[in-house]
Amino acid sequence: MSDQMETILRRSLDEVDRARKWQWVFLVSSFCTLVFWLVSIADTARRIGEPRLFGQIMVSVFVSMLTNVLVVLGLGIFITRMTKRILKAIELIAKG
Repeated sequence: MSDQMETILRRSLDEVDRARKWQWVFLVSSFCTLVFWLVSIADTARRIGEPRLFGQIMVSVFVSMLTNVLVVLGLGIFITRMTKRILKAIELIAKG
């Protein structure tokens, strides 16, 4: 593999690492926002005197968040697998 190709590959891999770090920051901030939102819903349900409303909202939120997490997790796994295959192909091309 030429030095130019190796430099391009190294920069691309560094960019992937940076993106992964930003994904963790986004995940933590999303979780904190979700907790704040749930607390505000609980407080609103308590103030209007409908404890059943809070339970229904919690089930709805849980199902929607679970769906979102599963979709993002699936995409992450797919992208990781494809990246590994591409890197393996580059390695094989470089050897051959």
